[in-house]
Amino acid sequence: MAKRLRDCVRRSDSVARIGGDEFIILLTTIETTENAMEVAEKIRQSLNESFVLAGHALHISSSIGVAAYPDHARNARELIHCADIAMYYAKAEGRDAVRLYRPGMESGDERPE
Repeated sequence: MAKRLRDCVRRSDSVARIGGDEFIILLTTIETTENAMEVAEKIRQSLNESFVLAGHALHISSSIGVAAYPDHARNARELIHCADIAMYYAKAEGRDAVRLYRPGMESGDERPE
């Protein structure tokens, strides 16, 4: 899992496991939110490829939330919070999706597509 995540990002980016099946990826010097969404989609596709463990093919899906500084938050805590909200929207849409944080998601004004 870690290798696949690292293979999807640049050397200057950071990948961290924060617990269980949750990871944070910090993309440094990203130009636009569209670029971040492209990386997130690349990660989603990479994780969709089967894993072979002990001779067994395992398949997983991922729900990815994307938030950008300073567009969505002023500090790391808020940024993680916004990405987490977007991730829950991806899950609500049936999983195996990437969602960009949008204002209104916290209050429920933004509805899953």
